[in-house]
Amino acid sequence: MSLSLRADIEERLRGLANAQGISLDMFLERIVAEKSGAFSKPRLGADEWWHQFEEWADSFPAAPPISDEGLRRASLYPDR
Repeated sequence: MSLSLRADIEERLRGLANAQGISLDMFLERIVAEKSGAFSKPRLGADEWWHQFEEWADSFPAAPPISDEGLRRASLYPDR
């Protein structure tokens, strides 16, 4: 397949591709794949979504609870 573009459009696309560190061909292929739905994933069911959410939440390190003083308005907005 070949594609004829105006010079200004090609230059702008080439700049976007270079900013991502990829070739213009690869950049255009990604755009076409994205727009055609080639990258779309099936929607997760509620149970699977919840499972993945819990895994993500559990990936964070444990932290101590915030003290009552830390939640006081004066502590949140000390300049007021």
